[in-house]
Amino acid sequence: MFQTKTAPMTNGSSATEVNKVYKTNDLSIFKVIGGNRVPNPQHIKRLKASIITNGMLCNPILVNEKMEIIDGQHRVLASKECNSFIYFIILKNYSLQEVHTLNINQKNWTKKDFMDGYADMGLESYIKLQKFVKLNQDFTFADCIALCSNITTASTLNTLKLTSKGEISNLKEVFVDGTWIGKDFILAQEWAEKLRLIKPYYLGYNRNIFVSTMIGFFKNNNFDYSEFMHKVRLQPKALVDCSNIPQQRLLIEEIYNYKSRNKVNLRY
Repeated sequence: MFQTKTAPMTNGSSATEVNKVYKTNDLSIFKVIGGNRVPNPQHIKRLKASIITNGMLCNPILVNEKMEIIDGQHRVLASKECNSFIYFIILKNYSLQEVHTLNINQKNWTKKDFMDGYADMGLESYIKLQKFVKLNQDFTFADCIALCSNITTASTLNTLKLTSKGEISNLKEVFVDGTWIGKDFILAQEWAEKLRLIKPYYLGYNRNIFVSTMIGFFKNNNFDYSEFMHKVRLQPKALVDCSNIPQQRLLIEEIYNYKSRNKVNLRY
């Protein structure tokens, strides 16, 4: 527990002192907490320039009693490069969970930050996703999650999904909570490569709407990818951008059934 002290204010009210701000030149005492997000080199560069120009502003970092950084790792790294000091506050019983809570509330953690953090902690699904993202940088991060989840649309980060505990939860919350388990990563890579083969005929092969639509077709037993590519080659300019998934489905179905006697319904 913190020792508290009450101090009078000039307006007659009072404030409680909860903990103290410390200052140190020995930045080696600070440790990176396992699972925290990977530092952004550009952010460190901007902070370094600011410190050189304006000096260290009185904006203390937060650490736990083990001197693990809860908030402010970029400030520490920038200060090290400047041989500067740092202000810090010690918060007891803080861990990675509080780091995540703090950053969610500050709205400055991206899904990629959570992926890197959980991968650093050794969570297998996030490690696999991290590798998948590196191999498929021509697709958006959201589409990479969709492909590895084997779900119909990349926008379904709001879709209900089973967690590793067998519970139904919102996929976005599952991903942030660290309980996302992905699905068939080998199949996801096969789908990504199939999408990439469409690029010579359609530069929008990696558009969110197209990727989402094609994932649905990949899961459709009536859809034959080889037949689709054959029809695409017959009509190399037929694939165009559509404003929504239903329009994209209709266009692909028309291409798929080109010069076919027996039309295949791919939309239902």
